[in-house]
Amino acid sequence: MSTLLAPPIKPPRLPYYSEDYLPESDGRPMAETDRHRDLMLDLLHALKERFRKNRRVYVTGNIFVYYRDENGEPQPVSPDIFVVRDVAKKERRIYKVEDEGKAPEAVIELISRATTVEDHVTKRHIYARLGVKEYFIFDPYRDAQPAALAGFRLENGEYAPMLVARHNGSLHLRSKILGLELRVEKGLLRLYDPKTGERLRTPEETEDELRATKTEVARLRKALAKLNKKKS
Repeated sequence: MSTLLAPPIKPPRLPYYSEDYLPESDGRPMAETDRHRDLMLDLLHALKERFRKNRRVYVTGNIFVYYRDENGEPQPVSPDIFVVRDVAKKERRIYKVEDEGKAPEAVIELISRATTVEDHVTKRHIYARLGVKEYFIFDPYRDAQPAALAGFRLENGEYAPMLVARHNGSLHLRSKILGLELRVEKGLLRLYDPKTGERLRTPEETEDELRATKTEVARLRKALAKLNKKKS
């Protein structure tokens, strides 16, 4: 007895970058390695906390930014981290430059050997064309570019390298857009408030501080209870 098989159902073919269908993912992993992922999340947390009270600063990362190419066709680029001022702070699935009225202003890319050409050539060209004012590239493993940290500022439509300062053996770059210093410490990229000298905390550091505060409060309550007991 023969068995009849139903013909396979083919999904509808959609134009990949049509006006009606702009994909939200390219199927690639969020980060190259554990270190890349953890650093990306730490930096996003720090920046979101920094601008938490400002309703006109949007901080995000690893989502598609759509722009129009030389032929007027929508094309995506996905920065690891980007910041835009003077746009609404709200949840987005994609960021359309045309709809928002402006491109990202500061971008941070976490480079790897696999993305060296993409970050230093392809994305650099795209970001300059879009008008991204500051572009930072950090190499967590120090094996994709000569220095761990590189920064570029847009001047007359092209990127000019920022001067990297050294202090106590660490690299420093100043971001005018973010109002922060980017420093390389123990192989990690950290953000500092140049006015106060304070380092923006990671989620782990925030939790550690909260636990320390709770421990201290418990100690003080216990000491106060003993003191009240002696008085009574």
